[in-house]
Amino acid sequence: MLKPTITTPRPVIFERALQLATHPAALCLAAILGALWLYWRTAYPSVLPGDSGELQFAAWGFWLAHPTGYPLYLILGGIWQRLLSFGDPAYRLNLFSAFWSGLAVGVAFLVFWNVTRSRGASVIAALTLAVSPLIWSQATRAEVYALNTFFVALLALLGLLWNANPRRRYAFAFALVFGLSLAHHRMTLLLAPAFAALFANQLSAFRRKPAHYFKRALVYGAVAAAPLLLYLYIPLRAGATPYAMLDISPAAPIVIFENSPRGWLAVILGSGFSGQLGFDAAAFASLRELPNLLLAQFNPLGTATALFGLGALVWRRKFEVAAFTLFGFLTFVLFGAVYHIGDIADYYAPAYFFASIALSAGIAFLTQLLRQHPFTRGSTLPAIALLAFFALLPLQNLFHAFEAQDHRLRAETRIRWETLLATALPENALVISNDRDELTPLYYLQYVEHKRLDLVGLFPKIAPGPAYANVVALVERTAPSNRPLYALKPIPALAMKYIVGKSKNGLWKIHVLPFPALKNPSDAMLGDALRVRGWQVLDGAPYAGETFTLGVQYELRGRLARDYAFSIQLFDRAGKKIVQGNDHVPGKDEYPPSQWRVGDVVQDQFTLELGPDVSAGECKIMLRAYAGEDGELGELTEIGVIEIDD
Repeated sequence: MLKPTITTPRPVIFERALQLATHPAALCLAAILGALWLYWRTAYPSVLPGDSGELQFAAWGFWLAHPTGYPLYLILGGIWQRLLSFGDPAYRLNLFSAFWSGLAVGVAFLVFWNVTRSRGASVIAALTLAVSPLIWSQATRAEVYALNTFFVALLALLGLLWNANPRRRYAFAFALVFGLSLAHHRMTLLLAPAFAALFANQLSAFRRKPAHYFKRALVYGAVAAAPLLLYLYIPLRAGATPYAMLDISPAAPIVIFENSPRGWLAVILGSGFSGQLGFDAAAFASLRELPNLLLAQFNPLGTATALFGLGALVWRRKFEVAAFTLFGFLTFVLFGAVYHIGDIADYYAPAYFFASIALSAGIAFLTQLLRQHPFTRGSTLPAIALLAFFALLPLQNLFHAFEAQDHRLRAETRIRWETLLATALPENALVISNDRDELTPLYYLQYVEHKRLDLVGLFPKIAPGPAYANVVALVERTAPSNRPLYALKPIPALAMKYIVGKSKNGLWKIHVLPFPALKNPSDAMLGDALRVRGWQVLDGAPYAGETFTLGVQYELRGRLARDYAFSIQLFDRAGKKIVQGNDHVPGKDEYPPSQWRVGDVVQDQFTLELGPDVSAGECKIMLRAYAGEDGELGELTEIGVIEIDD
């Protein structure tokens, strides 16, 4: 007799499958894979300008990058570039960021789950973070911030686990990851206030058993310090870095990385950036901009829910987690406000991670309130509907920002430079820009793809010292090489000191020759420091109703202590002012008056627009230099007479 076959009812199978699919580990994996697919799908396809371009070639050769060195990133990135077999090395390093950003999203989900114990809230918060504009942009380009965000999330997870269950394995893991994170980016130190708040109770136990906890602290400190040995990468690879010293013979070479203990420490400590810190008007302006930054990342609903979530953590008496979230957020926001560098927006990524913790807490608390409400207690549909509503947060960012974040076809940087290198650019030419970011793709094509190794790209502050302080000083430093000098684009400061003309190759040829005297000589003086050599109409004509450009040459007789603005004004025979040119600081931000040297001849330009009712006749050209209300350089001074035609 055959035994009947026992089958599992379909509802039980469905329930088990649902339990498996909604297990935190499965949701974490799904978040990682989803984020990885999105980031891979939208990553830049090749070389990029700026720090991204630098990292793309520095990692490839296991060479040096700008301070603070990022040894862990360069080692892992270089290995990654060689492990992948598709795309160029630049694209592979873009995917390196995608990889770490995807892992960061998964770890962030685990952090949110640990705080809220709500799967739905944790998934929504993780996906919202994943498609927030800043995190998404960092995932598609080679940069150090994606790996840093991963470390911040992993440290938060280990810190929460250690705080809830103070086992040694969590402590050792936390110390090791902290050291690895510090070997990657010194921004890790900004986490100290947040973790001090999280570990407040454990730190208070130090008073009861100081000797016992001191021994533990020494052990954990040693574990955290061990990864810092990775900074030995800098002295070990300094000598192998081909661009550590640029040969511009017969002129003296340019030393970018000094291969000595002093030079190594300068890279590791980032001492060149110390002057960028300041709590000033710019810092207050950054703080005032904070609400707009949050709205751009999370929109009004997400921002309001995050604020509510912070209050929910306090309401639920999770004081340590609330303080951890608040201190972590505020520390990075304050640092972003007082640190005045070009890419400071990227430093806000950890702050948005902490904001996402509050977001998950807010969604979880609202969901819990709905489940416990007498009118909805017996049904799961209202909670599901609420979660579906909050799912609009990541969906809104996804669809709203996708076009702007989709970079898979954006290869314009490579196309531009390959086109430029294919032109008749003279051998051994020096290519100068006032923006270092524009030149890193050239270095990539040279050092990775070995194209036009004879060229040298230069920019202000490429090396320390006054010889590299601005584009004019840079040209003077490199002129003795007798190599062809080209500007990558029109640079007004160069036109103030040299004769610059556009070439057939699309660059601007710099002729290191004295300015010829202008047609109309002058011997006027502004104070005791500035002599006017002459003036000339450079473009247009002084007709009523027309606009023309007036050139004025200055010769510096003494150092100028301030960056004066110069003003040209025309007065008719009756002493009435008929027009004033565009007041400006000559060479502002690049070669301002305070950087002019005694003996320099500088040519300035003014645009003047004459009204249609201006009468023909002679007009006095009056020149004034001022800096604020109390900074006159002499008086309004006549430098010549110009004939106005009708």
